[in-house]
Amino acid sequence: MVNRRDFLRAGVGAAVAFRAAHAMAGDKFRWACTSSMFRALPHQPDDTLKMLSDYGFQGIEALIELETAAGGAPALKKRMDQYGIACANYWGGGSRCGDGPCVGSNYYDPAHPDQVRATIENNIDLARNHVKVCGGRHLKVNLTGRDMKAHPVPGWWTTEELSVLAKTLNEIGKGCADAGVKFCFHPHNWTLIDPYPAGNEVKRIMDLTDPKLVYMVADTAHLSLAGTDPVQFVNEWFPRIGDIHLKDVRVKYSPAKSGWKGPAPSREEHARDNLYKQLGEGGVDFVAFLGALRKKGYDQWVSLDFDAPRPGEGTLTENMDFRRKYILETLHGSLKS
Repeated sequence: MVNRRDFLRAGVGAAVAFRAAHAMAGDKFRWACTSSMFRALPHQPDDTLKMLSDYGFQGIEALIELETAAGGAPALKKRMDQYGIACANYWGGGSRCGDGPCVGSNYYDPAHPDQVRATIENNIDLARNHVKVCGGRHLKVNLTGRDMKAHPVPGWWTTEELSVLAKTLNEIGKGCADAGVKFCFHPHNWTLIDPYPAGNEVKRIMDLTDPKLVYMVADTAHLSLAGTDPVQFVNEWFPRIGDIHLKDVRVKYSPAKSGWKGPAPSREEHARDNLYKQLGEGGVDFVAFLGALRKKGYDQWVSLDFDAPRPGEGTLTENMDFRRKYILETLHGSLKS
């Protein structure tokens, strides 16, 4: 005889299964995670790829660390195929170089044109010999970290300076396109192009770059922290969006819920106390954001973009349990069963 508890448990399970089946039938998104959240797992890349596969994700944002651990791009592609994980995009790096220039990720520096040239060539090489070999079609980069002492608030560019950056991005975009890869830079807090609306950097750089060569990453957290509403960003910039990152922020930094106008808090504040929140526990309206993408006909990758949990934020498994449930039940996403 089935007791009431077993009956309710069966009912909940059936409801979840129904939602998942419905999502698989109707949702055009493909779901991925950035690999940064799995860095602490001991056996790379297998632990990362296995966890993604176990939780039903279809792809990963790959990066050179994962490729190196696998023994090269062909070896990483073989490992991904074994676990049924595709290359959603490939992170070319950038802002991890800090607040100043670094070789291979220096996108604007009149004093060091050789470093800018190296950055152009590095990105084109990544597209040809890493992204494509791993089966990807998108190269995502964070531009060089902004000099926060000289330019604490975004919007410092002169037209001449921004034109120099635009020329660099166009050249990278052309080299990537020739390799069959879409070049996507990340409007990212604390970098050369910040999505702070009053700074107007996104519109200005988009006006100066070729719409067939240069695309953007729409990151719900970085947009919100800068004071840009993610739904408005999709509606305004959809033709130039090449990649999607999902993460939440504290409610106080929500343009829609709290009227936050930016600019973003400092990187130091984020280091002291995580500005990001678990999906659905902060100020981002993910239902509205994904609804805007669906209305526009977006049918590409959507990536969860989190770092490894900090102390007090639960285990990686607990976080992944929550995210899978949220994607299936709230966002009606198409994760594998």
